[in-house]
Amino acid sequence: MRPIDGKERLGCWIARNPEIILIAAVLLTLLSLHYAQQIEMHGMRTEDFVDKGSMLYQTYEHLFKERFATESITVVIEGDDVTAPDVLKAMDRLAVHMESVPDVLSVEGISQIVKGAAERELGRRYIPDEQSLIDTLLLKGDARLLQNILPDRRHTILSMELPLTLSEEEREEVLRETERAVAMAEFPPGVGVTVTGNAALGVAIKNEMSKSNASLLVASGILMILALLLVFRHVNLPLLPLPVVFLGIIWTFGIMGLLHIPMTMISMSAFPILIGIGIDYAIQFHNRIEEEFSKGGSIKKAVVETVAHTAPAVLIALAITAAGFFSLFTSSVPMIREFGVLCLIGLIMCFLSALFVGITVLYAAERNGNNRKNRANKRAEGASESAVTETAIGRAVRSAVKFSLRRGVLILLLALALSLAGVYSDTMVPVDTDFKNYMPQDLPPLVQFRHLVDIFGGSDELNIIVQGDDITDPKILEWMNNFGDYITESRQQVYYVNSVAGYMRMLNNGSIPEDATSARYLLSLMPSSMRDRYIDGHDTAVMDINIGNALRDLGEEGVDRLIKEMYKDVEWFGVPPGITVVITGNLVVMTTVIEALTTGRTEMTLFGLVVIFFILLLIYRDLIKAIVPVLPMLVVIGWMGGVMYITGMKYTPLTATLGALILGVGSEYSILMMERFYEELERFNDIDQAISRASSSIGSALVASGLTTVFGFGALITSPFVITNNFGTVTVLAVIFALITTFTVFPVLLVQLERGRERIQRLNVILIDAVKRCAGAV
Repeated sequence: MRPIDGKERLGCWIARNPEIILIAAVLLTLLSLHYAQQIEMHGMRTEDFVDKGSMLYQTYEHLFKERFATESITVVIEGDDVTAPDVLKAMDRLAVHMESVPDVLSVEGISQIVKGAAERELGRRYIPDEQSLIDTLLLKGDARLLQNILPDRRHTILSMELPLTLSEEEREEVLRETERAVAMAEFPPGVGVTVTGNAALGVAIKNEMSKSNASLLVASGILMILALLLVFRHVNLPLLPLPVVFLGIIWTFGIMGLLHIPMTMISMSAFPILIGIGIDYAIQFHNRIEEEFSKGGSIKKAVVETVAHTAPAVLIALAITAAGFFSLFTSSVPMIREFGVLCLIGLIMCFLSALFVGITVLYAAERNGNNRKNRANKRAEGASESAVTETAIGRAVRSAVKFSLRRGVLILLLALALSLAGVYSDTMVPVDTDFKNYMPQDLPPLVQFRHLVDIFGGSDELNIIVQGDDITDPKILEWMNNFGDYITESRQQVYYVNSVAGYMRMLNNGSIPEDATSARYLLSLMPSSMRDRYIDGHDTAVMDINIGNALRDLGEEGVDRLIKEMYKDVEWFGVPPGITVVITGNLVVMTTVIEALTTGRTEMTLFGLVVIFFILLLIYRDLIKAIVPVLPMLVVIGWMGGVMYITGMKYTPLTATLGALILGVGSEYSILMMERFYEELERFNDIDQAISRASSSIGSALVASGLTTVFGFGALITSPFVITNNFGTVTVLAVIFALITTFTVFPVLLVQLERGRERIQRLNVILIDAVKRCAGAV
């Protein structure tokens, strides 16, 4: 009996200990289900976009968001005359109730303006029954405020301001209370009442995504089952790869809960990628066991051979895929880096599930004997080894490879030309980070929100934080007032500016107080809900600059230019001594993210390619084996850029990871194909025969893996959410292009470079020495 080879030890251990492996898998699964319950669902947070240690984060989160930032639930009231006494009284009933609701900072509407004017003019805070008196009292209010909330007699709004720091659960509870209060307010017949606003829209997005994702996962699973039955039915238990990869996903959920990694719109999208890549691991092991077992040996021998030959190849593919996702760590956007961490964890879990659980289940199912007659009979009938293992798909792949090899020069020139054109086109693909554009455009809450914007104008804002020893100094207040007037007059994008100085001027008959004592007295007269929105203590204040629908009208780049021009305005206008001025707000954060996604995308991809090349060089110590898997990925990246430009797609936080996705998927197919080629080359010492047998034997597994991924991601294309739809489309195309290059461009490069190995050998030695020196230095 020959001694066990080092490569065979793990396979022998798996064959000897199936019970231990399955018990360990069950325990790990139970632990994962326990920790998965600790995963928190998060919306988009500031720390998802910018680093906590950055000045941008500190300014926005601590100076603005925690002190001043609010979001609104807006009730739109529409009727023949919204200033009628019965309408105002219903508004007042709603406003009074909402003012008593916890977490509601203030309620603003024409009913409150009328009551306030009645108190000042008549000494009684109430809604009059006479229309003429109501009209007179409305004229006593702030004209600019009235214009914002009463554009005409048929439309008005009641706005409930909430702290931006509320949790999603707290925000949703206030929204539900608003809807209940609207029903109890008893608005007159013929008056339309709609609850909308930023807070309501955010809740609607979350709920719609939960429903949509559940149905998409079901559809994706069904399509994957169909794909496996279609292209993987030549094996026993053809659906086994699916539960195996889902087991790896469950383990990934467990680690997320253990490490407190939250679930977000972005991290949620990592799981389709993991299913698509992870199922390939299960399929490769499954296909190789089937191939080895079909040769007539025992199932134990098939397991040992599979682990000895396929496990190293899959592990190398995993390492290279991980290197592709490792490139995401170079991004300056935290959510992109977190996406990369989750992908790395998931890849490892899916690999472990496929290697141990997948192989063990197949071993347990077959160890009592070969239960399919054709396996026992084929070798007895004298069929050749190739006839035993080759499938219809394998023959089709072999034919495609032969066709490409015969037209190698043409294939390479065509691929290169399309890739270069695509790389150029990619520079013109725009970036979209407006989350309203990611939603189903016919979603009722979004339609209602846009109706609100059409009537009352946009609510995009820039926020200027003003800090000094004493903001109530009349000179500082005068500067804030004058600068607000200046940018309103000089910038057509600026509609109005709200600040403590503006409200103080309104209380002081149109002028800023002349001394700090008067200013502080007026400040004490302001309602706390209004005062706290614009000043914190006596050293920090905010100026809210309304820029309408700037994000829609100017685009992200236009808003970025406006922010830079605003800084120039501050510099030109001059700032009083001892005062610091910083422009912040949600739009400032978004424009920073856009710049990071736009400028960092190419660098991430190039970094990933370089890392993959050097890892392959360290693993193989062979220039050909290091460079051949990388070149087809460059081709696919170029093709995808061209497709996105031609189809008019935009980059989103998800599709911005496209380069890493292509590196992960494309490298896996190439590595597995290359490993099988060199295994066959070592066996037969003939390049033509090796590429023919490799493409035939592994081709069906690669096609099965690719089509299963395509079918699974195909379900995402039907998503009503544009961000999910685009991601599904991009992934499906990337997988298809990766398969095409694996069976066309890749074999041409591999064969041509292998034939010229002697000429490349000298350069190979030089590069290996250089890599060793670099590794030693590190």
